[in-house]
Amino acid sequence: MMNNSFELLPNEVLLIIFSYLSSFDLCQAFLDLKNSRIKHLLTSIRHSLDAGSIHYNQLREFLNSNNDYTKRFTALIDTVILNDSSACMMLLDHWEKNLNALERLNIFLPSVKKIFILNAKYYEYGFIHSILIPLVSANNALQYLHLVFERPTNAYRTILSNLIRHHISLHTMILEVQQGHIYYSNDRVLDFHKMVSPCWPNTIQLTLSIQHSSELILLLQRNALPAIEHLSVTNEDLSVALPLSESKSGSGTRLCEHDLRERLDGTRLRYLLLRYLTISDVVILLGSLTMPLLEKLILVDLYDHTLDFVGKFQEVCGSTYLPALKHLHFSFCFPQEIEDSWRISSFDRNGQWPFDNLAYYKCEIRISDLNSSVFSKKALFVVYKGPINLLFHHKRTFRNHCFAEHASVPIMTTRRRLIQWIGDLKDEPDRLMETLRILASGRANELHLTYSYGLLNESIKSRHPSSCELLFHHLRFLTFNFESESMTKSERVTIIKQILHASPNLSHLAVAWNDFRDCSHSYLNLRHVNLILERLHPEPTEYFNIDRLAELVPDLRSLETSGATIKLNENLAQFVWKIIHRFDQLMHLIVNKDCLYRSKHEKKIMFKERLLAVGHDQLFDCNNIEIEFHRYNELRIWL
Repeated sequence: MMNNSFELLPNEVLLIIFSYLSSFDLCQAFLDLKNSRIKHLLTSIRHSLDAGSIHYNQLREFLNSNNDYTKRFTALIDTVILNDSSACMMLLDHWEKNLNALERLNIFLPSVKKIFILNAKYYEYGFIHSILIPLVSANNALQYLHLVFERPTNAYRTILSNLIRHHISLHTMILEVQQGHIYYSNDRVLDFHKMVSPCWPNTIQLTLSIQHSSELILLLQRNALPAIEHLSVTNEDLSVALPLSESKSGSGTRLCEHDLRERLDGTRLRYLLLRYLTISDVVILLGSLTMPLLEKLILVDLYDHTLDFVGKFQEVCGSTYLPALKHLHFSFCFPQEIEDSWRISSFDRNGQWPFDNLAYYKCEIRISDLNSSVFSKKALFVVYKGPINLLFHHKRTFRNHCFAEHASVPIMTTRRRLIQWIGDLKDEPDRLMETLRILASGRANELHLTYSYGLLNESIKSRHPSSCELLFHHLRFLTFNFESESMTKSERVTIIKQILHASPNLSHLAVAWNDFRDCSHSYLNLRHVNLILERLHPEPTEYFNIDRLAELVPDLRSLETSGATIKLNENLAQFVWKIIHRFDQLMHLIVNKDCLYRSKHEKKIMFKERLLAVGHDQLFDCNNIEIEFHRYNELRIWL
């Protein structure tokens, strides 16, 4: 009989096995093997270091060791992935201490080329000065920086200002804002019009957000981005998109044609994407830029509130100063009062739409005034050129179902991204399922579903007993945000069950516990769950059924609770102990995520002591875990 061993497996099989392991686990398991072939395979693939996926004790021992194995592994790291966890802070502290400031050498991670940061707002202070500036000064191989922000708040402005001030210019810099402003005036905290002009000579690809359209001048003026080829800009000025209040005017800062041709430079641009501008600004900008190499121009959600845009359409669509242009696509949104929607008919010519190269659709939405929380119905008028499927590459948010009626399946997108869908009008369940089918075909990596108004007329389950036609194959992150009054509990649970059943690769879920507990399957693929809890009075001893959660998510690695604020008392200490004892693979536990209630410092110290006492210094070994209050009463435990 032949002797078989792991080392005799062919390279193809070994690479398949390697693909199921993280780089950290992979190198711990195989890097010390006395096998040159396996070592060659390990060095032939790209490795990433995600500190948030490593147990506290493992990472602490790894960082504190100074052996040949550690040096060999860190020399292989191509990408560093950070989130807002204590693990990432520990990694950054270690990295900073090992940056040789005198010799400008990156000793700890000498081969890192990419840094990807989720929840970048937590790195508002420290990261730029302690890590990024020394890396750039050391002539490191760093080429790619991708920062993800939920909204364009003060943290975004601070980091962007530091990148400009210190002339940090990498080949690719992506400052991605996922959700934009909320529709309330107190969220308007940015003031980008004071932003100084950047000087990024090495940047080829750039994605960022601005507060006013006039700031495009700062990005496109000569010598600001002399090597730029790929530029994507989102205007975050709410007054451009939603001038719904007579007392609320726009920023007053708009593009001006004066001297723009002499000041702007677009001669190297091959790709230009602009979102949330007025169509007047776009006409001025395109008329002021010379872009002989431009291959793709994408204009998404342009606005005009005067209804005087027939000539403007013709200017944009009939541009002759873009000789290399291969693709032009835009959507045009016009919100207005329902009673004034008859004015749209003025575009008809004998009942016919007058633009042969443009298509349109019209629907209703509910939206709030910028200065109040009062919602009213609006008419949304969308005009687009080219297949509407192309919108899925670039739109942040889709509302209701009208867009799905004009889209076709499959929607072939190459970039995985966040898609938000908001349902705020009463509708039939079959339309909802068709909309979900369209969204699923867009290959989204993250999906936020919000249903905030109207009752479904009948049970979805009765009409759609099977979700066989619905498949979110690429979905990894999913958030359900259903207002309790929007539909019955059974309808909410049915929607959740169908989408979970149709998402075989889903790993992160945010959902109301009151709905999730009634799901019927075990979801072995789920690793990270955010339970949205109801505010209960009086305070219970247990806020959710731990055993039931273990049945639903047996392989849980990260658990968060949000919604209800759980008091720091004996009940919570016992509850935390039961959670950790029940989930033996748990790595992170966050209680009261994004909590706005603050307890006194002394009370937090007393609670931490009580928590340690519950485990009798065994389960909660201070040397093997990290317990901290991140902000206010947000309790974080890293196991």
